[in-house]
Formats: sequence, structure tokens, C-alpha cells
Amino acid sequence: MNVTMSPKAMVSGLGFLAAMAAFLVMLNLGIHQTVLLIPLACAWAVALIGLRPMVEEEHHAALYFAFGILALMIFFIHETYEMKGKVRNFPLIIGYSGVVLSVLDIASVTKTAIGRFVTRILGAMLDPKEIKQRRVTRELVVFAVMSLGVLAIWLFGFLIASPLFVFLWVLIGGGKSLKLSLYVGIATLVFIVGLFEMILKYELFRGVVTTWIMETVFE
Repeated sequence: MNVTMSPKAMVSGLGFLAAMAAFLVMLNLGIHQTVLLIPLACAWAVALIGLRPMVEEEHHAALYFAFGILALMIFFIHETYEMKGKVRNFPLIIGYSGVVLSVLDIASVTKTAIGRFVTRILGAMLDPKEIKQRRVTRELVVFAVMSLGVLAIWLFGFLIASPLFVFLWVLIGGGKSLKLSLYVGIATLVFIVGLFEMILKYELFRGVVTTWIMETVFE
């Protein structure tokens, strides 16, 4: 089904382009990162307003949720840029990947050619009924768990959050025994330390809380 561009959507599209243009100009001028959030927030708002008429009413909840995750990822990227050195590289990969996935999720619920293309390409192996229904509750649980994982990495670092996340995922999500879950968590820690810290000589992000504790105790 083709969707005719309404005047409201056209105005929103122009507003989005204007906000992004302002962001690029401010970025080129070296404006502080916190101020750069203003045009990004404007672009986020007008995009939501413009896309809402292009989404069927039963998919509005999925649209709002995807925009919420997008806002979370933008804020996460903003906070990551406050870090110094190469420790921020891996968190940036997570943030930008989250933005891309959120944009694809937003596009997939629209009644547009792009939306149909994204659904056909990325959802080809799914049950058409499930694609149609877009069960937000299931998406909410998955994104909430992944968001908590990202938050834990930001707070406590990869060496603590990753094995703990895998341990809880296997124990609670997989329904495995405590002993097996503990083994998998330890194996995850050994793998991460061995690959990144020892073989690749890459210092993983330690987390803001962990870094503060280490600086307070050992300095």
C-alpha cells in the first residue's frame, strides 16, 4: 500500500533536515557535545511526529518503543565520547550498532516502500503473523535485558559485566543449573581476558564505577 506524503509529514521532514543541518554546522564549529544534543533532540522529535501517520495504529507502541531505544543509544554515544583514549572504541561500536538497529526497526513498521523492503529482507525467516502483530511485550523484554547489559558494562566494565551477564542469562534465561551457569560465566571471563587483554593487548573499558573505586583505593 502506497502512502501519500501529508503536509504534516512534509513539514516534519523539512524540520528534520533543518535540525540535522544545524547539528552538522555546530559540530563543525566545535560546539560542546552537550549542546549538540539540542538539534539531535529536535530531529528525534520531528522524525517521530512525521513518521507517526505512516504507521498503522496497532504498531504505534512499537514505534514509540523503537524511538525510545534510539534516544537511549544517542545518549549512550554522547556519554561515551566523554571517555578518553581507545577505551571508548568498543562502547562506541555498541552505541552506533544500537542506532542502526533502532532505525531499521523504525523503518520496518512504516507503511512505506522502505518499510516493506526492511521487513522482507530482515524478516524473511519470521512467521508473517508474528511480523504483522509486532508483539511489543516480547521486544520490550529483550531490549530491556540488553539495555541493562549495556548499562552494566558502562558502570562496571566488560571484565565484570560480561561474565555476570552470561551467567545470569544461562541461569535464568536458559534455566540451567547454578554450577553450569557458573562455569560458563568463568569461561566467558577467561575468553575475554585471553583474547583482548593478552593476545590483542587491548585494554577493555573498566567502567565508571570500577575506575572510580580503583582510583580511590590505589591512589
